[in-house]
Amino acid sequence: MESVPSQNVSLGQTEINWDKLDKTKFYVVGAGIFTGVTVALYPISLVKTRLQVASKDAVERTAFSVIRGILRTEGIPGLYRGFGTVIAGAIPARIIFLTALETTKVAAFRMVEPYTLSEPTKAAIANGIGGMIASLFSQAVFVPIDVVSQRLMVQGYSGHAQYNGGLDVARKILKSDGIRGLYRGFGLSVVTYSPSSAVWWASYGSSQRFIWE
Repeated sequence: MESVPSQNVSLGQTEINWDKLDKTKFYVVGAGIFTGVTVALYPISLVKTRLQVASKDAVERTAFSVIRGILRTEGIPGLYRGFGTVIAGAIPARIIFLTALETTKVAAFRMVEPYTLSEPTKAAIANGIGGMIASLFSQAVFVPIDVVSQRLMVQGYSGHAQYNGGLDVARKILKSDGIRGLYRGFGLSVVTYSPSSAVWWASYGSSQRFIWE
């Protein structure tokens, strides 16, 4: 029987072996770090979203006034409206991102390996392609989650509708706008985040190889 080659690619002085990678630790650590960052930054996102949708008659015109108003009427939980929906969707999206990133990096490096390029250049190309493709795939999950969570963030604020959780938001969007309603801004998200992800991962990969050389 012919053996199947493992996804084992040498990158300078490191080695990527997707088949031998402890995927449980990989996903748990990756999702855990992302969740921690989301917990820390979510209130800022909520306050920013409220400021963006505030009407001209809104009393709360600054970030501090929005925070004071939320704490006065809803307490700390008010700063995390829609957080459960974000985490429920963002963790699968992050797993999709990490999987696409690592598998695409391996395939891309194999494509550029025969060319007479420096290790940092090869790493930049492989990581850049991986980052771009990973972002493209993950936006398919991130965008609907963003649409739903943003409606939860501003519900009842400055004249916006009230909802009974994330599923209620999704149901009403599908009823009024269809599946396209959940993907409002998808094109702009892809145009924004895919190139930036490619640049970030390309810079990260090439910097590592440059330092190791």
